[in-house]
Amino acid sequence: MSKRTYFIIILLLVVVDIVAGFWYLAVRIEAGVDGLDLFQSQADSTQVVAADTISELNVPDVFRSFSRDTFFVSNQLADKAIPTSRFTSVKRIRLRWPEQVNGNDSLPSLERALLEKMFATDRTSLTFAVSQELGKPTFNTTHQVAYHTVAKAPATLSKYSNVSTLLAYPIMTSMRLLVMKVERKRYNGIETTTSAAYVHYDRGLQRVLAKGDIFDSENDPKLLELINSKIDRLNLEQHLNLSQATQLPTEFMAKRKGILFVFATGVIADPADGPIEVFVDYSDLQTVFTPLFKKLVEDNDGFWDYKPLTVG
Repeated sequence: MSKRTYFIIILLLVVVDIVAGFWYLAVRIEAGVDGLDLFQSQADSTQVVAADTISELNVPDVFRSFSRDTFFVSNQLADKAIPTSRFTSVKRIRLRWPEQVNGNDSLPSLERALLEKMFATDRTSLTFAVSQELGKPTFNTTHQVAYHTVAKAPATLSKYSNVSTLLAYPIMTSMRLLVMKVERKRYNGIETTTSAAYVHYDRGLQRVLAKGDIFDSENDPKLLELINSKIDRLNLEQHLNLSQATQLPTEFMAKRKGILFVFATGVIADPADGPIEVFVDYSDLQTVFTPLFKKLVEDNDGFWDYKPLTVG
């Protein structure tokens, strides 16, 4: 075989590698759902979202897109002198629901954990829970209201409109860890409030990681001290006025380089500021982790952040 032939073969291999690289990048962008509007239709979507990780030993995760809306309008006017004073209620649910994680399509513990975060119960099916959530309106009154459903979303008006949106979707994945986010937004005719909850799933061991699997409960005082130390630093460096935390927040999210602790509205700041997030690096948390999670952090790689779900 001549040198010229060798040169041609090497050149072809380089071209193949470049093409493969562009293809891989395109798949990752598609996996993040950038630029895709999955929820134009109100029907179930069988479109799946592949969340591949860098390791060849990992199998891409698969999620089913789901969208449901219901719209309610009161039969009578709330104020006979105001023609636009009918009470309205809008209920929306948007999901990217896990169907396979690392090749496994049997995910009962993950589904139960998500249902608990979404509906405060794990003793039901997703279908039944969604039906219950969307089956009845929430009106801005304590009185009984006769109502009917309508096909299109009514105008959102202050005082008379109530809008509830429930979202559940993957927010981050990696070789070892999938993090799902449950987000709820409520508008009560006066203000909009938001809350977030997180479910952590070990992709290798195929199990949900509860707080006790991540943080050693015996070190809760030390963990609270570390969080308050970060709060002091934020107050000093960013000229904030956050209060010291008196107890650990219920919700937190594992990220690439640390843990994001989420304090509910009004806990360590003025209620007008909404939920407050405090980020603490993994390097500062080593002494409060369980051996299981410390090993997971050491071995983890191949991080990928998903584009959050929104309602268009």
